[in-house]
Amino acid sequence: MTSLENEVTTAEADWSAWRRAREDALAADFGWLSLTSFQRLGPEPDAVDEVPGLWSADEHGAALVARHEDEFVLCDGGRDAIGELTKALDERGQALWVKWTGGQHDVVVELLRRDHRYLVRTREEGSVQQQNFSGVPTYDYSPDWVLRGHYTSFAAPVPERVPTAHPKVELTLHAAGEVSFRYRGTACRLAVEASADGLRIPFRDRTNGRTTPAWRYLDAAAPAPDGTVHLDFNRTLDYPFAFSAHTSCPEPFAANRLPLAVEAGEKTL
Repeated sequence: MTSLENEVTTAEADWSAWRRAREDALAADFGWLSLTSFQRLGPEPDAVDEVPGLWSADEHGAALVARHEDEFVLCDGGRDAIGELTKALDERGQALWVKWTGGQHDVVVELLRRDHRYLVRTREEGSVQQQNFSGVPTYDYSPDWVLRGHYTSFAAPVPERVPTAHPKVELTLHAAGEVSFRYRGTACRLAVEASADGLRIPFRDRTNGRTTPAWRYLDAAAPAPDGTVHLDFNRTLDYPFAFSAHTSCPEPFAANRLPLAVEAGEKTL
């Protein structure tokens, strides 16, 4: 085996281990396969689907009024959640807030802030979709889709209003810069968001609607000091909207439409 063949074999083994970890996370209790509802909170205390309690929100945060017999516990620490509870989040923030233990299966209530409004999303332990999950189909690993790109930072983040997978929610993305690369002679350029671990690159390509969902994304490590960025499109992922209707995944930046078929990464479930 040549050194190049050994390098490819090692990279494919790393990818396979990464795929197993990805699917374990999807199948975990209260993961993306457990979503059962997605609801906006109003200003007046009111009931929501799937769990008891009275829920409301204003510009300062969200509130839950829970009785002892409602059988809520806090996700953080497991203490009984009784009385009026409040929680505030930053824009695009989300947190697992309380768990309802009074049903056949435990249900976690996740609080989200999207477009300056508060919403709740329920996650049910042992959901039907979770039980039936057997993995996300993918393209075979290909070293051809491991590319070197170049990152150019913008002087200031550029905001762009985009629709999301939810028809009643829009979001503002902030492009921190753009990544340029070439694939088989085709020059490509994609706007990127900064993330805690590096760069998030949402994009459309010519596989969408055929073998892949309407859009996907790639996470990349932070660029090197000279702007070099490692792009492994074998690690392209489906957004959660590919698994559930109870999401608000943002569409890509309008210009992020590749003129080629990215036959790498996850396919439609």
